[in-house]
Amino acid sequence: MNNVKDFGAVGDGITLDTRAIQRAIDVGGMVYFPEGTYLSGTIYLKSHGGIYLDKGAVIKASHNADDYNAPDFCPQNQVWEEEFMAGTHLIAAVEQCDISICGQGAVDGDSHYWVNESSKHKTYGFYDQPARGDRPAQMIYFAECSDIHITDVSLRNAPFWHLFLYGCTDAVIRGLHITGERKQWVNDGIDLDCCSRVTVSDCIIDTGDDGITLRASGATLVSKDAVCEDVVVTNCIITSYLDYGIRIGVGNGLIRNCLFSNIIIKNSLNGIGFTGRFAEYEDCTSVENLRFSNISVDALLALDFKISSSQDLPPLKAPAYARGITFADSYFKTQRCCNVVGFEDTYYSDISFLNSEFVYIRENPDNDRFMCAWAKEHEGAVIYIKKSENITFSACRFVCNDSDSGLENDIYTENPDCLRLLNTKCHVGVAG
Repeated sequence: MNNVKDFGAVGDGITLDTRAIQRAIDVGGMVYFPEGTYLSGTIYLKSHGGIYLDKGAVIKASHNADDYNAPDFCPQNQVWEEEFMAGTHLIAAVEQCDISICGQGAVDGDSHYWVNESSKHKTYGFYDQPARGDRPAQMIYFAECSDIHITDVSLRNAPFWHLFLYGCTDAVIRGLHITGERKQWVNDGIDLDCCSRVTVSDCIIDTGDDGITLRASGATLVSKDAVCEDVVVTNCIITSYLDYGIRIGVGNGLIRNCLFSNIIIKNSLNGIGFTGRFAEYEDCTSVENLRFSNISVDALLALDFKISSSQDLPPLKAPAYARGITFADSYFKTQRCCNVVGFEDTYYSDISFLNSEFVYIRENPDNDRFMCAWAKEHEGAVIYIKKSENITFSACRFVCNDSDSGLENDIYTENPDCLRLLNTKCHVGVAG
């Protein structure tokens, strides 16, 4: 391995080491970082190489926006001005193969510099988005790369998403410890967009925004279709303080054939969410054949399945679908009514809950995330089902031991014919 210090890196946390790190990478092969703090702007990984961070080694983000890539450095890159991000990255790889980030060290985006902590949202009490537009985007950005290994390192304090794989194939993500500021928006843990053949395992994720997301938004991909498929997520512990532990959706492509197992989601605003169409976009992600097993969720809102983030939006440009979703041997503890809500011309269908338990408890109105439920579909039930077909509950249990919870129904629906209840006792309320 090439020792980064042999190429002039200092590692004192003060000297800018970007050029020395890049020289070590450009030689080829793996680059070794001994203990130290390496201040850096954008570095670009190359095929058949990568970086190894020894224990106590930290790559830390520079505070100078000029130290980062140009927004148009590759055709896949995007700038989202509405989220005050500049399209810059700390570690980037574009159309490379056989690349690694591993070791016992850390990558630190220093979000406390970039996010406006001097100003807090007047309603929520969380840190406002920065007023300026130079905040870096995804801390680690891989676009249309293959044969990726990211293992054991710590990722922390990303000013935007921590790890983003866009249009990538054949990736192993294992043993990561991802820690973001809990009161910061838009600091997702792991985002997989239009990726195929990916495993995520043995990770501990604690962020303000989504823990793990699967997306299908391929507008700027060069040679990959907008399909996210053959993804396995297992043996992970996730906290998303302001959003979803696991989020599925966003884009106009297809998410299919994915497995989730042995996952704990706790102390989160929302547990597992499907949102095919987000905000004012006219397109919608389709979803099929997703399997969840041995999932434990403890969240204010445990399950939130919505084709569209709002029922008040105009019709979709073209119908989509969400079908073939199964949960088995799982536990859902919720303080708010869960949703299975379709949209015009796009229903949820063939959704099954097998041998699973739903526990409803009264929400504490004084919790600091109380106002974050800006899209409550219904209250007074454990699950609200609308514009959905063939929803099955088999050997499921509904539990509420609080007589003052305000709970009226276990399931509330506009169409009881959509339900199949097999060896399941519950009270079903019917709209109208």
